[in-house]
Amino acid sequence: MVTALPPTDEPAKLRLELKLCPTCDREDAMQEAWLASLEGRRPARAVNTFAQRERRYRQRVRASGCAQGLTAGRSRVVTSADLRVRRGR
Repeated sequence: MVTALPPTDEPAKLRLELKLCPTCDREDAMQEAWLASLEGRRPARAVNTFAQRERRYRQRVRASGCAQGLTAGRSRVVTSADLRVRRGR
């Protein structure tokens, strides 16, 4: 587990980006920060880009999985009530 921040000109921004990153992704975000630092890029920006990429990926997977589960084996129209039931509301 990586605990030390990489050397950067803006450590406050890097700490903020890491704080805003979901807990489950924080270790990977630290690795991205170190890699960016070693490559001469801005670590805070690398962490932000990583968090956005992961968020978009999770939204895409969640949306496609929900749509596949609702339409699999059905030939009827999906209603908003079906969506609420599927989401557990």
